[in-house]
Amino acid sequence: MDKAKKKSGFWFHFGKVLAGIGIALVLLVLVIYLSVPTYSFKEPRPFSGEYLYNPYQNMNPTQWKKYHFHCHSRRYFGLTNGRHSTESAIDSLYQALGYDHYGISDYMSINAHGADNEGYIPAYEHGYGFFRKTHQICIGAEKVWRIDFPFMQNLNMKQHTINKLGERGRFVMPAHASFTKGYKVGDMKWLSNYRLLEIMNPFGNALEHWDMALSNGHRVYGLGDDDTHNIRNIREVGRNLTMINTPDLNPEHVYEALEHGNSYTVEFVNFFCFPMSLEEKINEVNNLAYLTRAELVGDTLFIATSAERMHEVQFIGQGGKVLKTMENVPEACYVIQPEDTYVRTRIDLNERDVLYLNPITRHPLPVVEDRRLDEINRAQTALYWMVYAVAMAAFTWYLIKRTEGEKEAKQ
Repeated sequence: MDKAKKKSGFWFHFGKVLAGIGIALVLLVLVIYLSVPTYSFKEPRPFSGEYLYNPYQNMNPTQWKKYHFHCHSRRYFGLTNGRHSTESAIDSLYQALGYDHYGISDYMSINAHGADNEGYIPAYEHGYGFFRKTHQICIGAEKVWRIDFPFMQNLNMKQHTINKLGERGRFVMPAHASFTKGYKVGDMKWLSNYRLLEIMNPFGNALEHWDMALSNGHRVYGLGDDDTHNIRNIREVGRNLTMINTPDLNPEHVYEALEHGNSYTVEFVNFFCFPMSLEEKINEVNNLAYLTRAELVGDTLFIATSAERMHEVQFIGQGGKVLKTMENVPEACYVIQPEDTYVRTRIDLNERDVLYLNPITRHPLPVVEDRRLDEINRAQTALYWMVYAVAMAAFTWYLIKRTEGEKEAKQ
């Protein structure tokens, strides 16, 4: 009987400990969620002005480099689905593909592999979320921000995360925006204070998100990544990449090119629809035609590549509307109209390889200035925090009184 009582007593106390841990975790998550300040957002407006900004005005066609910033290695005992992606395996495969840089962006951890190399760029993927993957790739990250909102996020939380991550690195880039609807298309109307958007990702492209941001005056430039989790799966690699115009691999030169939009995204459409061997992919990547001209002459935009002819060239503007299409041409052009707020170009080289150029944007002055929409509403934030504090104090008082009542009843 004594043994049975001891056993039941053990499990009773063990249950209480687990319950206490559970309550502590719930309270921690609750505090994190409630600590977010309330933001006010100014009404967005499209690009406007007489000056056209061309991100390729200083482009050198001989200086294109192949970059990839989103790849996972084996971490956390393989729980993050990077089971077979050792650093050496990643090196071997992306070197074979001819990439100039392939960034490892592990979850909530900066991987120091390759830190001794000249072109090392620290990066990681921020976010714990499982159901709504509101994640970000932090490029040029100085340290990891451990706070996240894993279950759901409203606009305040998304903007707050972007701001905090931006303080801890060079670029914060919303990742696979359409995957599990971590970022809704409508969010991009209001969110600001970021320069890059992952428009090409095998788990979810974000062209609609991109056009929403651009249509509301946010100067955002696109990137493309593989988001590789299993380096042994040939279908996961060589899917998307980013071409950056830089004289060398010096991170500061790369950052400058990304900041000014002197880059473009490449999508290899048939790599997934029609599986290729590694040798075929290597050949495709190494023989990829590249941008040779994206020049503004007056108000006319001229586009050319190293390909003899381009299968299709589309000029796209406000609201994602196709403004002009040209087919089977060695060079394409579009006269930018006064009502065009921005113009971005999609180049289908050969029905397999597609290039997405960054936009030409309108501005009131020759020097481009970006507009922030977010501002902390301090009065509303203080009011909400005061309400939260009173509610927490009342709940704590209730628990104390209830415990005291139970003790008295037992006596």
